[in-house]
Amino acid sequence: MSNTGLPVGALIGIIAGVVALILLAILIIFLLKKKNSKPKVKINEEFINTLIEYFGGVANINTVATENGGRLNITVNDLDLLNTDGIKSLAASGVFITGNTVKTLYREDSATIKMEIEKRI
Repeated sequence: MSNTGLPVGALIGIIAGVVALILLAILIIFLLKKKNSKPKVKINEEFINTLIEYFGGVANINTVATENGGRLNITVNDLDLLNTDGIKSLAASGVFITGNTVKTLYREDSATIKMEIEKRI
């Protein structure tokens, strides 16, 4: 029999190359989907109003700021008006109080929350 095709080693190399390209494409698609799919809850009027209520109302909120792109810092006039359990129920991670500043981290976009609160104060 005569061998008119590619050598076996070359054929295996081509197949390995195609498989590697397919795996690379799958990895890139997975990483792009993961990057663009942040789990966020829609920030609506009810969420903002509840948050403001838990901070003691509009009159109790002095300043609102964001830090490190995700942490929301709200300075209040009277800590006794806070509903810390309510704030904790909305926060993605802990609630930290330093002086009259309450620092929280939300799953939602903190910059949008800041903007919505500032519209009301």
